[in-house]
Amino acid sequence: MNKKQTILSAQDSEVLGLKDQDMQIYQTLLRLGSAPLRRIAQESGISRSTAHDILRRLMDFGLATFVDAKSHRYFSAEDPEQLHRLASRKSLAMQESCVRVEQAIPQLEKLVGSLSYRPTVRYYEGSTGVKSILQDVLATCEKSRSKTYRVYSSAGIRDLIAQAWPRYNATRKQRGVQVKAVALGEGGKTVGLDERKWLTRKESAPAYIFIYDKKTAYVSVDDRGRLFGAIIDDEPIAQTQKLIFNQLWEHL
Repeated sequence: MNKKQTILSAQDSEVLGLKDQDMQIYQTLLRLGSAPLRRIAQESGISRSTAHDILRRLMDFGLATFVDAKSHRYFSAEDPEQLHRLASRKSLAMQESCVRVEQAIPQLEKLVGSLSYRPTVRYYEGSTGVKSILQDVLATCEKSRSKTYRVYSSAGIRDLIAQAWPRYNATRKQRGVQVKAVALGEGGKTVGLDERKWLTRKESAPAYIFIYDKKTAYVSVDDRGRLFGAIIDDEPIAQTQKLIFNQLWEHL
């Protein structure tokens, strides 16, 4: 194994609060058994000053110790099982933090808009981002009284949106969310818990518009054909869009 290659990934080390170079020094100590700073720096390929700082950090984590000889200080690694103990402590601390965060959320939510009303706009990119928008549509509708949303469904990007979450309609039906769709362009069909009317079969449009509860969401494609979208959390805008949609729906 290359001296600079660590057994733990950089991500795993970071979770433990360690850096990649920390693990390099730790592995060097395990190989050497006991060694002075100069030898550790040479074997690891890390400068003496940096190696010294890392050794202090490893001792803080309980992963290294030292003994003073006549002319040198010799460092050695603690048993690798100490890493498991460190991970267990971090895991317990994370669980406790999760509990405290969960308890704090209601208080934090009370701060939203506490000084003045301000609509929020969230921007999303790519298929993953559009899937997040679709997830928000379902999650919001599930909590609403009607469990229904409205959408302008455009043939121009319908397939791209379907690819962002292939099981969207199956999930929607499973959650009991209904939809009214005004379609633009050919294609599209009802699949359950949905109604569809056509504004036009001859022309398409470059965007989807979702109207749900107090929100509206807009999905389109850029000049490279990549999906992007935005959610506007604003009740007046949603009410206006809903009014326009309902009037149009009645006349189709």
